[in-house]
Amino acid sequence: MNVKDQTIEHAGLIALVVLTGLLVAVLTTWPALPVDETRYLTVAWEMRSSGSWALPTLNFEPYSHKPPLLFWLINASWSLFGLAVWPARLVGAAAMGATLLLTHLLDRRLAPDPSRGPAASALMLAGLPVFIILGFSIMFDMLLTATVVGAQLALWQAGRHGRRRAFLGYGICTGLGLLAKGPIVLLFTLPAALLGSSWIDGAQRRGWHTRIGASLALAAAIGLAWALRAAYLGGPDYAEMLFWKQSAGRIASSFAHARPFWFYGPIVLLFLAPLLAWRPAWTGVRKILTGPNEARTFLLCWIVPALLGLSAISGKQLHYLLPIVPAMALLISLGLRTVQGRVRDMLPVLLFAGALVVGVIVLALDGARLLPSNSVARSALPAQSLPLLIAMGLLALGALWAFAGTARRALIGVAIANLVFVLGVAVQSRDTVTNLFDLQPVADALSQRRNGPIAMTQKSRGEFGFLARLTQPVEHVPLEDLSGWLAANPSGIAIVPSRLGSRTSAPLQNPIIYSRSYRMKEVMTLVTGSRG
Repeated sequence: MNVKDQTIEHAGLIALVVLTGLLVAVLTTWPALPVDETRYLTVAWEMRSSGSWALPTLNFEPYSHKPPLLFWLINASWSLFGLAVWPARLVGAAAMGATLLLTHLLDRRLAPDPSRGPAASALMLAGLPVFIILGFSIMFDMLLTATVVGAQLALWQAGRHGRRRAFLGYGICTGLGLLAKGPIVLLFTLPAALLGSSWIDGAQRRGWHTRIGASLALAAAIGLAWALRAAYLGGPDYAEMLFWKQSAGRIASSFAHARPFWFYGPIVLLFLAPLLAWRPAWTGVRKILTGPNEARTFLLCWIVPALLGLSAISGKQLHYLLPIVPAMALLISLGLRTVQGRVRDMLPVLLFAGALVVGVIVLALDGARLLPSNSVARSALPAQSLPLLIAMGLLALGALWAFAGTARRALIGVAIANLVFVLGVAVQSRDTVTNLFDLQPVADALSQRRNGPIAMTQKSRGEFGFLARLTQPVEHVPLEDLSGWLAANPSGIAIVPSRLGSRTSAPLQNPIIYSRSYRMKEVMTLVTGSRG
């Protein structure tokens, strides 16, 4: 690489660091989004306020849907930075950083690469909009992804060199995955281990499955160290939910998010969207799929069984696919070692990005017309900044063109363009998201009476536990019984979600403390039994 190319790459990497810092600063100002983020914050808050670190609770009832690692890490972040939404959001960002680092390390070990700096696969992940957006969410999947990539890094090392510490690392990372999201981690980490004879070094085949069994025993011990204690504290019903219905039970029938078998096909295309128009990506994959290649076989053992397994399970969500996205990036990275990048390869990507930028500008400036006339979102949309949108779009397109050339330079350009795009969307949509989804103003009004009885006309899903710092459960009171409950609890307060324009007699008969539009066509109202 000549001095000019090195200078361009270094400038690009500095730009990536600066843009990442700006993106962290912007996205940590976003509110907690209902219902998932507010629910997980509430579980973490109840764990902290009650001191029950082994038994997660939601609305102060045992919560068996998810294991505790995310909640522990959120509390650790709160201990460092204080009680707020943004320290919790840093947990996902840190998990994304760990995923990028571990992917970089695995890339360097899968095949020789003379280039310095971040590996192609890590740059590729930074260039995927969905990956970056999910990295800043308060969810379990990026944390799970970090443990999966760590386990696969250790597994590859075990298959190459057979060192004891590699098997130990595989067991520890898989055990952390159990604490991150439960047995689903095995769908991503176990197939490549069981199919080791297809990719491991011949000298390591003797005793392979015995050593893998010992690693899995360590992983099980890590998971059971928490699960058995939680089951004891939660009782028989909680234990049944924890050990059966929330894991194996989902394979046969979904409790939520049921989707058809083919659901993940379009999702894969969505995840890899910026790369589909780039010739070196698919040309390299086509070449690497022909002929023997142990690294390729290892990655396919990671991708294919997991993708088929996820498709067979009835409950499907976009973010469930996240733990195999690094494997896809690594597979493409292997292929890039066999092709040469050219400047003109970037032209289809520029056309794709240009169409995307124009679409975002049109949607931002005229999106209100696409919404129903009675939608809350019409009034929630702020005045759009056309100069900002155009400037961000031109900057993204300029980065793609300026870094066109070698495959590595092109990936740096794609990563810069992606971060500029996500940053622009985050800045432009923040006020809209806040107006539509932020429940903090309702929680602030609710917190003034949090010491008295609290009811809600629909079952609480943890919307206000953390935001209002509640230390007692929210009682479910159907709307038709609300007047009686308020009469019996004059110092109490009730949360009444309703559709915009609907008429309910109970709120009209009692003092309304606060009312706020919520989501597209909903209103969140607080009523009380007296004005005292």
